[in-house]
Amino acid sequence: MRIRLRLGSPRRLLGFRQMTEWETTRLADLIDIQHGYAFKGEYFTDRKTNDVLVTPGNFSIGGGFQLTKPKYYDGPVPEGYVLQPGDVIVTMTDLSKQADTLGYSAFVPASQVRFLHNQRVGKVALKDKGTHLPFIAWLMRTRDYRNAIVGSATGSTVKHTSPGRILAYRFKLPPLNTQIVIADTLSAFDDKIALNRAVNETLEGMAQTIFRDWLVDFGPVRRKMAGITDPQALLGGLILDHASAAQIVRMFPDRLDDDGLPAGWQKAPLSSFVSIVGGGTPKTSIEAYWGGDIPWFSVADTPAGSDIFVFQTEKTITQTGLETSAARLVSEGTTIISARGTVGNLALVGRRMTFNQSCYGLTPSTGEYPYLTYLLAASLVSSLKGMAHGSVFATITRKTFDNAMFVRPDASVFDLLERMMAPLFERVAAAVQENRTLAEARDYLLPRLMSGEVCVADAKTVIA
Repeated sequence: MRIRLRLGSPRRLLGFRQMTEWETTRLADLIDIQHGYAFKGEYFTDRKTNDVLVTPGNFSIGGGFQLTKPKYYDGPVPEGYVLQPGDVIVTMTDLSKQADTLGYSAFVPASQVRFLHNQRVGKVALKDKGTHLPFIAWLMRTRDYRNAIVGSATGSTVKHTSPGRILAYRFKLPPLNTQIVIADTLSAFDDKIALNRAVNETLEGMAQTIFRDWLVDFGPVRRKMAGITDPQALLGGLILDHASAAQIVRMFPDRLDDDGLPAGWQKAPLSSFVSIVGGGTPKTSIEAYWGGDIPWFSVADTPAGSDIFVFQTEKTITQTGLETSAARLVSEGTTIISARGTVGNLALVGRRMTFNQSCYGLTPSTGEYPYLTYLLAASLVSSLKGMAHGSVFATITRKTFDNAMFVRPDASVFDLLERMMAPLFERVAAAVQENRTLAEARDYLLPRLMSGEVCVADAKTVIA
């Protein structure tokens, strides 16, 4: 396969110097690492605020920024501890046993919130004008750098590094113009990935808006009761074709009944709409059960943000592992929901896979409604969490799904919504797969650019 990626406006580099002409140096000669501030826990809050503390949890495996669980802050902010878009940060502590993110870098993204420079996170500051900061950020995502940082880390369970250990790293530094082109080339991949994720966020938002307006807030029914007659307005402006809108509005009742539900619609437990599949784990001590070609989902594989779909998992199992455990294969379009510990994480299965016993698979009992199943589960997550029990870890059981109620409309409304959701979700799935390809291409290119093995000749990169 060949991947062709346009990297912005044409820009030609006459050629890299040979690797032998790159100068060996230490990070300490080029940068400083500034410590973050120990923000006081009394000001941490679950309420959304404009200030978000950057923690080691904001670093993706392999480097890069993620914002899956914002840590909000509502207190005084000392001067000099507000991060700016484009700042390069590095994580000093990793809570995972594998030290998956220790020492890796990330660019602070542009955002509507303020990101605060918290403790256990360093901020990279240039000392040398002949150094390109984004190049340093990418250097901090190479395998050689990671091996050096992890190899010098301290701590038996929680791994730590320090500015001194990071700054001691030695490498060959190319000329400034080469640094710029390397960083621009790699950043172009991340820019495209970020754009795809922004589009996915918009698409998921559209799907959630339609679902909530029609099946949760009963917008079309309420607008009918308010005297609105224009079909497009009755549907909240979501259907642009007047003739189609006129046909669709007939599916919605003209009034709410005494229970506040659209006349003729009824409340039903989620378990009446979906089949619930349990998961399992092959014995971890038997090597023959692991490393096969069957994806095995755990909560760690939950898609980031609005990616929704999961195609690959961190761990895989063999056919023998499947057959000798409680794990069960589920088909494409199944909704997976985490049920223990971290409750309510959702994913749509992009290919046949299995999952562990901390999750359930949800498939529609009748009809083809994979996307409505996902949207229903998403709309009920708050109530499912509220019904979860357990003195140590919150847990969703099968009985929880009997108590999670939703309002079930006529089948014609469900059929229509599923048809409307399909192209939105299919575009999200395509973008997720494209991002996976882009990330693989970027990760292939990264060490080769940094070593001088691959040269960037112009603004078009072709990867064989």
